[in-house]
Amino acid sequence: MKFVLSFCRAFTIFLVWTLGYAFWFQKLMLAFWRFNPFDKVHWHYLQLQWQEGWTITSLREWMFVLLLFAAIPAWLTGWAILSTVEWMKWFKIILTFPFKLLKKEWKKRKEARAQHVRPKVTKRKSYKQTRPAAVRASTGRVAKAADKEKEPDDKKPVEKPQEKPHKEHKHKSEPAPAPQKSAAKPTASASASTATSGSGVSSIGDALRSAGYKLLSDVKIAGKAINFIGVCSNHLLLCLVDSESGDWLADEERFNDEEPLWFSESNHRISPVRVVLNARDALIPMLSGAARGMEVKPMVVIRQGTIINAEDMFEVWDNLKVTVCRHDAGGPDEIKSLENALSKVKSPDDDVVRDISGLLG
Repeated sequence: MKFVLSFCRAFTIFLVWTLGYAFWFQKLMLAFWRFNPFDKVHWHYLQLQWQEGWTITSLREWMFVLLLFAAIPAWLTGWAILSTVEWMKWFKIILTFPFKLLKKEWKKRKEARAQHVRPKVTKRKSYKQTRPAAVRASTGRVAKAADKEKEPDDKKPVEKPQEKPHKEHKHKSEPAPAPQKSAAKPTASASASTATSGSGVSSIGDALRSAGYKLLSDVKIAGKAINFIGVCSNHLLLCLVDSESGDWLADEERFNDEEPLWFSESNHRISPVRVVLNARDALIPMLSGAARGMEVKPMVVIRQGTIINAEDMFEVWDNLKVTVCRHDAGGPDEIKSLENALSKVKSPDDDVVRDISGLLG
């Protein structure tokens, strides 16, 4: 194999050198003596001149004769010399020279940039290292910094007035206050909360209708409650309204084949994003008739709570192809509002709405 490669290399050099040598030798002879060494007519003319007694007298004629005699030895010598050259090495040097030049220039610029003092950048902590704010056990609201500052004063022991032991037995126990008034307050607040919740959800429905959707409300898909199904001409929008209050740490990764969970300071629950995705996966095979093949887009509307790691979750939600937006008291502000998340759509045909309504009962 090595012999074959060596032979091929020598033959290639021979062929290239012979073609180049013949081309330039012919050009030289024609330019100075108008003699073509590859034309037999010219050789025949030279033979006739020699037989008629041509004698070499001028320097130009001596140069002509010497070139003719030296042509073949020069050709063979050139082939031998070129065969000893490591052509692959030279080709590599020629081809890599521009890259080496660019690398050298890049290194100079890098060293120049390194001499400048760069400002120190403090990396933001990952949401996995951030603990949600404390939640009051009684109200479920987030404790403010001012409350935390007051805690040491509140925890100081209160000095009780010294009571005289001989008078304790004379005090009568006071009757307990009637519970009717205190019981009425939670009832009123509960009704107000219910009214606020209903108005907030209805305003989401109004926003969907304004965008052009025809709505099916309070639908259950495979046991999963979905607040709205928006129907338009080319897709369905599954809208799940998340009305849980408080600060939540979102997570969309399964653990031990269990559904992903969202965590608060004192509670946890299945991710509403996973709930609406499961509903989408259950609805797609059910579509038939005019609704068959329509795209199903999931959406989660954060209405009251706050996602403390929303910025870290945007890419995750995009990869899951689910829209997460906010409405009313939902947050943070980095999440798109419901109005900005919706775009105008074309109203569907009545047949599509009728088919979907029939499928979902």
